[in-house]
Amino acid sequence: MAWTCCRNILIAVAWSIFTPLCIQTTFELVGATATRPNVLFIVIDDLRPSLGCYGGPIISPNIDQLAAQSAVFTNAMVQQSVCAPSRTSFLTGRRPDTTRLYDFGSYWREHAGNYTTIPQHFKENGYITLSVGKVFHPGKPSGSTDDFPYSWTLPAYQQSTQSYSDSKVCPGNDGNLYNNVMCPIDVDKMPDKTLPDLQTLETAENLIKILSPKQKHDVTKRDDAFHPELEDALHGGEGRGKRAPVVRLPFFLAVGFRKPHIPWKYPKEYKGLYPLDSVEIAPDPNIPDELPNVAQVVFRQLRLRDDIKAMNLSFPIGTIPLKYHASLRQSYYAATTYTDYLVGRLLQALEDGGYSDNTIISLVGDHGWQLGDHGEWCKYSNYQLATRAPLMVHVPGVTDQKSSTTRKFPLIDPLSPSFQGHLKEDGINEVDSRVDEIFSTLQSHQSKNQIDSRVDDSYLRFPHDQTDNEVVESRKSPGLKTKGRKAQSENVYQINEFVELVDLFPTLAELTGLPVPPVCPPNPFNVTFCSEGYSFAPLIQGEECLNSSARRGDCRGAAPGAIVRWKNATFSQYPRPSVTPDKNTDLPSLDLITIMGYSMRTDRYHYTEWIGFNHTTFQGDWSDVKARELYLNDSDPRQDNNVANEECYRSLVGNLSHQLQRGWRDSLPVFKTRT
Repeated sequence: MAWTCCRNILIAVAWSIFTPLCIQTTFELVGATATRPNVLFIVIDDLRPSLGCYGGPIISPNIDQLAAQSAVFTNAMVQQSVCAPSRTSFLTGRRPDTTRLYDFGSYWREHAGNYTTIPQHFKENGYITLSVGKVFHPGKPSGSTDDFPYSWTLPAYQQSTQSYSDSKVCPGNDGNLYNNVMCPIDVDKMPDKTLPDLQTLETAENLIKILSPKQKHDVTKRDDAFHPELEDALHGGEGRGKRAPVVRLPFFLAVGFRKPHIPWKYPKEYKGLYPLDSVEIAPDPNIPDELPNVAQVVFRQLRLRDDIKAMNLSFPIGTIPLKYHASLRQSYYAATTYTDYLVGRLLQALEDGGYSDNTIISLVGDHGWQLGDHGEWCKYSNYQLATRAPLMVHVPGVTDQKSSTTRKFPLIDPLSPSFQGHLKEDGINEVDSRVDEIFSTLQSHQSKNQIDSRVDDSYLRFPHDQTDNEVVESRKSPGLKTKGRKAQSENVYQINEFVELVDLFPTLAELTGLPVPPVCPPNPFNVTFCSEGYSFAPLIQGEECLNSSARRGDCRGAAPGAIVRWKNATFSQYPRPSVTPDKNTDLPSLDLITIMGYSMRTDRYHYTEWIGFNHTTFQGDWSDVKARELYLNDSDPRQDNNVANEECYRSLVGNLSHQLQRGWRDSLPVFKTRT
């Protein structure tokens, strides 16, 4: 019987290393005695930094709690603002021109190079690596296996109910079911009475219980979870009741939550946290006059949903009427708070398993998201709202104040009466909720979270005949202030220096004591182990000369090896099929790409050039400039005024163009030379 079980596992995972494991050993990941820390790698889909810990209006008490014990990065930028290219980029530590993935149609190992990934590096250095939910983008971009067996010890877990993502399950006011983008639901009425992210959470909780020596007999089973295979492998094919000799290994557990990706399908109770009259729309909801056509987003994914179709928008250039903006934001916020609760459950499971004091936790959004800002929705652009993502890293003993008498991550349920009472006890302050004006720093001590639990059952608050101007005037009322609360604790690890998601690979390697991938050479395609990012571990560990002046080269008196200047720019890009928007604008397949928008953000400027691009040679033509964008960060933080074509900025545009063409290598950190 034991051999039959072990043989089935070997067939399922198709990986020869499990032969000795099934016969001889058990992996026991014992917390404080492990030679290296564990890693919990949390990826959240389409998450913009409007969380409470970033000074935003979203109720996110569990992520805020993690942030209060983490290094929180306020200027973390992605390399391309769409799911598959961004995830492939930061999981390989390579930029899109090196992964050659700008769409969803190829696998980097087959079409670019056999690049080592973050989990693969950990696996090759003695970690057991596990993937639950959306980590790599499923399908072609990850070889239709989520990059198993290269990256993972066992096949990655994907949720069975994700197959219903486009099903008509959203209740309408007329009693019918629709395929809506705004979709508050009753979970018990969903297929299989669950949701994809609930399946992800439950599977991750079970894995932690299986791995933990503290909770071996309290595992909730689901037929579609892969935990039986893991448990049998860990116990030599003998099942949970028997033990084999122990091998102590650390784990790398990656957990990917899909919400707030559309459709915003979430338990309906969360909608009541955001009364429509307190959800403020973007302060700049119209398309800027000087925005080039090639830079515009048509948000086609949104338009395909039944509730957006009913608006009868013009295509391809047709903005959503302002009377709908608050309802859309309401659902995005509610879906995000739902995800925050799942993150809280995950962190609680980690602590219950005995791992909170020896596990590095990284939480990252794969890119930002536009909620009517500049008249645009979704991602698909080089705007900072699309390319800026939340990022925080928890390092036990470094970013927290360790205490043996209190829990690190007590679960906070935003729907519970006790949470509402806690908000009221903290004191409610009327604060301005124009969160999109906030860019360079966190709003200290203010989370600006909603506390009103009234439920507005209508999807669309405003009458259908109300004009955009009337909506704007109605929202100027002094009564439309967002209620807020004090932050639970001050975060002393707020980091404003520039970082990019390609920096995650070398950073996690350095923090865990693994070999750090070197910076890739100019021709990186045949180099399996390198990175086009740079470790930001020195920022977390508090190296000398980490202040705003360091970015400008002012680091007099620093010790040898200290940082003289951190990264002085970040780099992103986005492809387009043509100058004029059409149905393929947002997500052009590789064979349709003729233009690439290369974008750079510095301390003072955000500059983009849209240039001709050859999709067969993967080369841009810098002499073929289709359009330019230049935004002045200090005077125009929302990026509403493109001044690239103004005569007075001609010299500046020339200088920024040269810097953009020199690329990311020219902007890496500079260290004081050791003598």
